[in-house]
Amino acid sequence: RQVAWARAGEPSAGSLETAMGCGAGAQRRYEQNVVTVGARTHGAGAQKAGPSAAAAVRVVAPIGPQISREAIRVGVQAKLQKLREQPELNGMVVSVLSYDPSADRWLVRLSSGFEKAVKAENLHVAPLKVGAYVQIIGLQADTALNGVVGVVEGYNQTTGRWTVKLPDGHRKAFQTDNLVALQREASEEGGKVDSAEDVYEPGPYQVMAGSPLHTALKTGSLRLVRGAYLEQRCAEQQPLPRRQDISEEHLWNPEEAATLWASHGCAFLLAVSYPWLTREHPDPELWHLKRLARVIREWRACAGSLQLAERLWPDGCGRSASKALADVGVFVDFCCIPQRPGGGPARDDARISACMEVMGMLYGHRHTAVLRLLIVPSRIDKKYFHRGWTAFESCIADNKAFPDCKVFDFDESFHPDAESATKLNFLRKFRHHQAPPISFERFSELVNRLEEDVKPLRVPYNRLFTHIEDKGWVLRKFQEVWEEQRKIQELDFKSMGWGDAEALQLALVLPSFPNLETVHLTGNRIGDAGAGAIVAALSGCAVKSLDLSDNGITAAGAATISALIGAATSLSFLYAFANPFCGEEDSRQELTDAWHAARKAAPNLVLDHFALNHKRRA
Repeated sequence: RQVAWARAGEPSAGSLETAMGCGAGAQRRYEQNVVTVGARTHGAGAQKAGPSAAAAVRVVAPIGPQISREAIRVGVQAKLQKLREQPELNGMVVSVLSYDPSADRWLVRLSSGFEKAVKAENLHVAPLKVGAYVQIIGLQADTALNGVVGVVEGYNQTTGRWTVKLPDGHRKAFQTDNLVALQREASEEGGKVDSAEDVYEPGPYQVMAGSPLHTALKTGSLRLVRGAYLEQRCAEQQPLPRRQDISEEHLWNPEEAATLWASHGCAFLLAVSYPWLTREHPDPELWHLKRLARVIREWRACAGSLQLAERLWPDGCGRSASKALADVGVFVDFCCIPQRPGGGPARDDARISACMEVMGMLYGHRHTAVLRLLIVPSRIDKKYFHRGWTAFESCIADNKAFPDCKVFDFDESFHPDAESATKLNFLRKFRHHQAPPISFERFSELVNRLEEDVKPLRVPYNRLFTHIEDKGWVLRKFQEVWEEQRKIQELDFKSMGWGDAEALQLALVLPSFPNLETVHLTGNRIGDAGAGAIVAALSGCAVKSLDLSDNGITAAGAATISALIGAATSLSFLYAFANPFCGEEDSRQELTDAWHAARKAAPNLVLDHFALNHKRRA
C-alpha cells in the first residue's frame, strides 16, 4: 500500500540506524557504534583507519535502546512466532494486553477477537528504528496526537527521544513510552510497505487527530453549538437560530472543540439528523427542539461522569480523557452552516465549503454520535424516511464502524415530557440497532426509488430534494464516504436482532470490503438461509474469522455450511456454538469433517462453550 505522506529517506549523519524501545520503567542500555571521521576512529576496539579508509566508511549513528525482552509491553503490537501446537497462528499480528508474572506469559488478543497466553519467545515486536511506522500513545498534554500514525526519522541519544514525521509533514520528538512500533516499515521507494502482512492503518473515518473533521473543527471551518445553549433556547420557547445569528459565546471555540473531540470522541460530538418542517425554517414550532433538548440533558448527565461515559462508549469517550465533560458540541445544520434567505445552506458562502466537505464524517465517523429525530407533525406528508438528506445521513450512520451506542433513534415512542428513563437507561433505551451496510450502488437505487415514492404526494412534498442540485452532491459525497468506510478491517454486529433478511443483505455487500478480516454476528436470530449466504459470500473475501455463535442455525444450516466451507479459503476461525444444531452429533461431525477436509486447524472450529473457554486459557 502506498502511503504518500510517509516516505522515509536515507538517515543522515547522527540519525538512528537500528534500535529497539524498552518497556516503561525498564533498564535502558546504550552502546556506542564506531564513528569514523577522517583519520580518527572512536569506540571500543576501534582500529586505526587512514583517509582512504575513511572515505569508504559511512557515518553510523549512535543507536538507541537495544532489543530485549523488555521491548514487549502492554499496548504494543507483535507477531506470533515459533508456535508448535498452533503453527497456523504464526505470523498473525496481535495486541499485547497484559503480563502474568506467575506463569511468565503475555496475554494477547488475536485478530479473531479472542485471547491467548504466550511466552515472550513467541512474540516478535517490531523495532523502533528509522523507517518504522509508529502509533503515538499516552500523551497527556497534546492529546490530539494520540492514535496518529507516523514514521520514525531519527533518534537523539542526548535527549533520549525519537523524531517522528507526522501525517501533515511536521516533525516532533517523542519518548519511547509514547510510541508503539507497527508491524511494517517504509521502504525507500515512496513509502511502500515491505510485508504483505502489514498492520491495517485506520483511515480518516477511524482516527480523530489529523483527520479532515479534526482540521475543520480546529480551523473553525466547522463550528459546533453548545448543548446547554440549545437547552436554554427550548426553556425560553425560542426557535433554533441561524448560524449567522448565534453569538460567539454560544459556539464552541475552534481549538477547544478540536481538543475535546480528540479526547472524548462521540461523548462530545453529536450530529443531529432530522427532517426540516418548512422551507424557510426547519423547526418554527420547536417540535424538534423540545425532543433534542431532552436528549441533550440526558446526554450531558452521562458525559458528565467518566464512569458512565466509559460504560456507554468504551472506545468512543477517548482513552486520553482526564476529566468529565461539562457540556457537549452539537451539529445542527441550521445552527452550524450559514443559511441563505429563503432557507437552505448558502453554498456561495466561502465559509461553508470546508464544512460541506466533512458532512459525511459528521455522520459516518467512528467517533461521532448521531441523533436521529424520526417523527414529524401529522400535518407533514413527507416523513423522515422519504427525504434525500435524511436518507444520506441515516445510511452513512448505519455504515459506521463499531456503531453500538453511537446512533440513537427517537421515534413515536419518545415523549420528551413523559419519558421516565434517565441518564444511562435513557440512552440505552433509544440506541439504534444498526442495519446492514449499504453500498454506493444500493444507495443510488434507494434514492431513485424514493424519488418515485414521493411523486404522488401533494406539493411541496412531492420532491425528494428541495433543491434539485442537492441530489448530485449527495450521490457524489456518499460514494466518497463509502470508499473510505469500506476499508475497515472488522465488522461488529453482535446482538443487533438480525434475522435471515439482514444476513442476506450483509452477504451481498461483504465482498465490497477489501481489508475485512473479522465478522462478529453472535447473539442474533440468523437462521439456515442467512448463515448459508454469509458463508457462501466468504469465497470472495479475505475474512479470517467468523462468529455465528448463539443464532438459530439448525442441522440443515450446518449441512449447507459444511458444503460451502471449503470455498472459504481465507477462513481460519469459525465460532458456531450455542446454535440448535450443536446438540445433534451427526451435524457436528459433518461440519467437523468438512473443516478438516478443507485443511483448517481443528481447534479453530468452536462448537462448544467449553472449547471457547479452553482456547482463551491456552
